[in-house]
Amino acid sequence: MYHELNDKANKDQRTGLFNHSYLEEKLDEYIKLYREEGKSFSFAMLDLDDFKKYNDLHGHPQGDKLLSFIGSIIKEECQSHEFVCARYGGEEFAIIMPGLDKNKARMFINQLRKRINNSPFDGVDVLPHGCISFSAGVMEMNSDTFEKSQLVGFSDRAMYISKSKGKNVVTIYGEQTYLPQLFEHEINELEQQIRVFLSKDVYTFKHSKRVYSYAVDMAEVLGLCEEERRMLILGALIHDIGKLEVPREVLNKRAKLTSDEWELIKKHVTFGKEFLLATGKYADLVPLVELHHERYDGNGYPHALKGTEIPRLARMLCIIDSFDAMTTERPYQRTKSFHEALDEMRRCTGSQFDPELVVPFIRYIEGRIEQGDIPEEALQAMEQQQNQEA
Repeated sequence: MYHELNDKANKDQRTGLFNHSYLEEKLDEYIKLYREEGKSFSFAMLDLDDFKKYNDLHGHPQGDKLLSFIGSIIKEECQSHEFVCARYGGEEFAIIMPGLDKNKARMFINQLRKRINNSPFDGVDVLPHGCISFSAGVMEMNSDTFEKSQLVGFSDRAMYISKSKGKNVVTIYGEQTYLPQLFEHEINELEQQIRVFLSKDVYTFKHSKRVYSYAVDMAEVLGLCEEERRMLILGALIHDIGKLEVPREVLNKRAKLTSDEWELIKKHVTFGKEFLLATGKYADLVPLVELHHERYDGNGYPHALKGTEIPRLARMLCIIDSFDAMTTERPYQRTKSFHEALDEMRRCTGSQFDPELVVPFIRYIEGRIEQGDIPEEALQAMEQQQNQEA
């Protein structure tokens, strides 16, 4: 009875595949195996093409039969390889493929796609492709992937690219240029959100905009691919969103913070993570929001991660965020000049900052100084500090 109940709890009754909850548990297991034992795997998200149209034409009972039919094919194909396959929700499916790199994973998903294309089923001739089809995105686990929300988010984004290419296509995450019009829309959307959310804290809003501006330039300096560029830029824009949960009097306090107040400030990274996971749309940005205060030497927060345990883009964001915080007026810290801030960054190289990433950032800032390109707010803050000291 226990095994029967456990099986029911883990299975999607309509398709016979595992359900969403079970898939997430297995993802945690495989991520742990990757980190501790180096066991590689790839992950894929599949979405049936034009399923709503089929449902509208033939009714939900027939649509359920189609889902069950597809589920049986996916299960049969995955069982022989000992892959984990699940119904993720609605007409979406997900597959964990242990031991496969991204290219072999794409080959497997393509074979599955062709088999489903060639499987007859009542009423599918009305669909645009004249057969059952799906669009898919594939992501290979790597050292910069911090948690399962990224795997799901990146695979889902690659799947979206497959849809944009005409559907019935498999795309590997990172191999397709990100859609520029969608990226621009996301920037505008996030900017409007933080403008509203951070209206109680003008400093944090302006700080986020400056960090965003630095991130745009550093994405170019580092030669990031489109997906990494998107992550760094959007992550920079929204990295302090968790501060909306911190009381205004704590954020704007000019006297030294108490230990309790400092602990509350530190929680903004966790608040930000929870906000993104709750909304779901930008869950792939969680590592930058949650980890931009981790230090290279392991003395940061919230997890005290060390070195390359911290995703590369989060290490970059830490550098950018720290530099802007040092060079603009803050309630509880003296403003530094650009030169003073660069000296501090050199001193903290290898401790707070990634020694490889801080070098191109310092070069970039030195170039801006030579060109006289210092943000007006930074100049005003330094002048105000000098006047106060005088």
